[in-house]
Amino acid sequence: METKLNITLAHEFYRCSKAYKNFNLLVITLTKESHIESRLNCYNYYVDFLSHFYEFYVGIIELNIEPRNKKFHEIYNSNSQKQKHEILDFVINCEVEKLFRNRKNRILKGFDDDLGLDIKFYEINVPTDFGKHFRLIRNRRNHINSDRADSEGNISLSTFYKLYHRFLLIMYRETEWLWTVDIEKFDWKEIDSFTKEIL
Repeated sequence: METKLNITLAHEFYRCSKAYKNFNLLVITLTKESHIESRLNCYNYYVDFLSHFYEFYVGIIELNIEPRNKKFHEIYNSNSQKQKHEILDFVINCEVEKLFRNRKNRILKGFDDDLGLDIKFYEINVPTDFGKHFRLIRNRRNHINSDRADSEGNISLSTFYKLYHRFLLIMYRETEWLWTVDIEKFDWKEIDSFTKEIL
């Protein structure tokens, strides 16, 4: 029997995957002259992917490091003034560094990369602002924020994509094989019963 948290995480990753697949299906057909609705959908699918992926990752981080008697923030903030979001930014960066290091080591040990990527792809330092920018883009999507229309010196979505998509690709790939569920057999509880109850 799935726990409520596992159901919620599986649903969040399902939403992330749907948005990412929709983005990939659309982006391969787009040109700069494509209809405005297609360009808006491209933006929407990508920020939906980022938002759901960020929420999923935060859920996983908090699930794995928060003991029952202490809050996440207290564990990582005992002697500092860092806010919870700053700690999450750091933990996300560490996770990406670990994933890149593990993939690089697999290649060094003679295993083929499942994405067909060369070892050089993994020989890059994760920028220190990756976690912070991931959070900022997620916040921009989830809240009414004028940076969505004009980032005015803050990171734009296109700049984020160019700087960080390679990291998200690996994060997603490493998560996909663990969290993709058979939607027909999975017990979704109220998430599934919603439609049955309103029809």
